[in-house]
Amino acid sequence: MAEISDREDRKPAIILDYNHNKGGVDNLDKVIGTYSCRRITARWPLVIFHNIIDVSSYNAFVIWNKINPTWMPDKRNKRRVFLEQLGKALVTPHIQRRERLPFTAASAVLLKAVQGTESCPDPPEAAAGAGKRRRCQF
Repeated sequence: MAEISDREDRKPAIILDYNHNKGGVDNLDKVIGTYSCRRITARWPLVIFHNIIDVSSYNAFVIWNKINPTWMPDKRNKRRVFLEQLGKALVTPHIQRRERLPFTAASAVLLKAVQGTESCPDPPEAAAGAGKRRRCQF
């Protein structure tokens, strides 16, 4: 059974707890709104994902500041610098991995053609059906 307060209005304890802590949620929303990854979208899972990224990055910043209190003591925009460094640290391994990906013969030819080192040959089906529009198979 739900606990009811001893106050005159006899509100449930859960409502009193919510009212006591809602200022922290409002403050968090204000803080993460400064540097947010949110985008306008109609897809609700994406909205939740953006919120998780924003809250997680703020939590990481708070933990980082607690562990390293002398990190950039004179800067006013420490969170922005932290987010830039966090983003680079998260993306760098993927960029390095993609540099070493094995290429198929067709993708290697296409890559060389895009880079301008070799001309891109016409695929055989392009010459056969010149008057008909098709999806590119090359």
